[in-house]
Amino acid sequence: MKEVISEKQAIIIMSTYIIGSSAILSAGSQAKQDIWIAYIIAMVMASIIIAVYGRISSIYLGKNIYEIMELVFGKVIGKIFLLSFMCYSFTLGALVIRDFAEFVKIVSLPTTPLCIFAYSAVVLIIWAARESIEVLGRFLSIFFPIYILMISTVTLLSSSLFEFDNLKPVLYDGFKPVLEASYSIFTFPFAEVVVFLSIMGNLNKNGSIYKVYYCSLLIGGIVLFVIAVRSLLVLGVPSKLLQYFPSYTSTRTIRVGTFLQRIEASIAIVFMISGFTKTTVCLHAATKGLAHLFNIKNYHRIAAPVGILMALYSLYMYGDAVKMSEWTAEIYPYYAIPHQIIYPVLVWIAAEIKSRITGKNNATLTEDTGNTELSESNSS
Repeated sequence: MKEVISEKQAIIIMSTYIIGSSAILSAGSQAKQDIWIAYIIAMVMASIIIAVYGRISSIYLGKNIYEIMELVFGKVIGKIFLLSFMCYSFTLGALVIRDFAEFVKIVSLPTTPLCIFAYSAVVLIIWAARESIEVLGRFLSIFFPIYILMISTVTLLSSSLFEFDNLKPVLYDGFKPVLEASYSIFTFPFAEVVVFLSIMGNLNKNGSIYKVYYCSLLIGGIVLFVIAVRSLLVLGVPSKLLQYFPSYTSTRTIRVGTFLQRIEASIAIVFMISGFTKTTVCLHAATKGLAHLFNIKNYHRIAAPVGILMALYSLYMYGDAVKMSEWTAEIYPYYAIPHQIIYPVLVWIAAEIKSRITGKNNATLTEDTGNTELSESNSS
C-alpha cells in the first residue's frame, strides 16, 4: 500500500526539516552583524532552485527521485546518480546525528561518550522510518503549533535584552562576506530540501507541490531569521562568534523575576524535534534509495541496519566539535553543490527533453490513429 501525505503534513514536515539543526548552530557567521541580509539573499536563492525541484516532481507525479533518475538517464547512468544521491542523504543524516550528540554532550553531559547519544537518538529515528512518512506527518501536526509557540515565547521574553546597536554598522566589511554567508545558508539548510525529491511522490493528488516547497521555505526561513537575529541582538557579534550554539546561549540569559529561569530547555526541545525530523527524512531517503538499487520491495525492513550504520558513521566523521564546525563552514558548501544544484538541474533538463519528446510522439500517434479511423469511415 502506497504511503500518502497531505499537503498540510508535507509543509509541516519540510518546515521542521529546514529549521533542523540550524536552530542551534551558527550558520552564516561570516556575515557578522549583517546576518539578516544574508538570510534574505539565501531565501531568494533558494526560491530559484526549489522551482527546479518542484518542476521535477511535477513532470513525474507520484514518482520519487530514484525512479525519475532511471527513467531519464537509463538504468546504468541512473543508478550512478541514484547512488550519489543516496550517499548524500546518508551523510546528511549522519551529520545531524553528530550535531545532536555534540550538543547534548557539550551543554549537559560532557563526560558521557558520544556513542551513547548517537545510538539513543537513532533508536527513535529507526522506529519512525520503519513506520512511514505518514506517521511522522501526524506526529508533527500535533506538536508543530507548540513548537512554533515555544520559539515565539522565547523571542518575546528575550526582547528586554535586545541591543539594536548590535546590528550596526551595516555592511561594514563590504558585501563579499554577506554573499559568502548567503551561499553558506543556502546550502545549509535551505537547499537541503532536495532530499524531499524522494518523498514528494507520496503527496496526495490534491496537494500542490510548489505550494509545499514555497510555504515551507517561507515558514522555515522566517523562523531561522528570527532565531539568528535574536541571538545577534542578545549576544552581539564577538560573543556570538565564540559560541558553538548561540541560540541556546542567548536563551540562557533570559530571566523573568525569580520564578522563570533556565528556559533554555525549550530550545533543546526544539532542536530535538527538528533534528529528529531531519534525520528521519534523511534515513527514509537513504533507505528508499538502497531498496531501489537492490530491488527490495519493502524498504522499511532495512531501516534498522542503515540507521545503525548512519549513527556509527556520525561518530567517525570528525575528531571533535571544532573540526565539525570547520568542516560545516568551509567544506560542506562545496560538497553540497553537485547534489543540491548540478544533479537536480541535469535531471530537470533531461526530464523536460524526454517529456517533450514523449508528448510529440503521443500527439503524432493520436493524429495517425485519427486519420486511420477517418479513412476507414470514408471507405465504408
